Amino acid sequence: MSSFAENLRAAMAERSLTQAELSKRTGISKSFISQYLSGKFKPRDDKLSVLAQALGTTKGALLGYESSGSSNGDNSADLHKVQVFSADDPKNPWGEEYANTEHGSYRFYICRDDKNRPFVMFGDYLLVSIDEIGAAGLYAVVKEGSPDRVYFREFSDPRKEAAELDLRIIGRVCEIRRKMT
Repeated sequence: MSSFAENLRAAMAERSLTQAELSKRTGISKSFISQYLSGKFKPRDDKLSVLAQALGTTKGALLGYESSGSSNGDNSADLHKVQVFSADDPKNPWGEEYANTEHGSYRFYICRDDKNRPFVMFGDYLLVSIDEIGAAGLYAVVKEGSPDRVYFREFSDPRKEAAELDLRIIGRVCEIRRKMT
């Protein structure tokens, strides 16, 4: 999987765009675009969407989660679109992102507060393998009877501890994508 900086550079070259032209199209300052191209920073999700639109590509292609060209036998067959939900509103999907997953049911949850520290921070995307309950680890859970908010808890004995706390386990967190700056 190539880096964001490499993918951004390639997309700009494919369209013969300079940093100044991309800045003008997106409203993102030239200095930020320069920092993206150097690999120093990655854009926040809103800026990533603007860049993808201006370059005629997708966020997944810029991030390296999907191929923008032909398939050449790499592991892109394992990339799947996964619905994204806010942990504060788990009933209404926000969109889709790409994840390198095995077959099964997955969801991304976006953490919208810092109550789950130190494991999860504001803005993190958590890839959850739905209904997977195994050994110790980090899990997505809801309070039984009021599934209007998803929390993330670390359990050593998930079934027992969740039952004691009156929580229903949604699934095991199998990946955390940190908030991009």
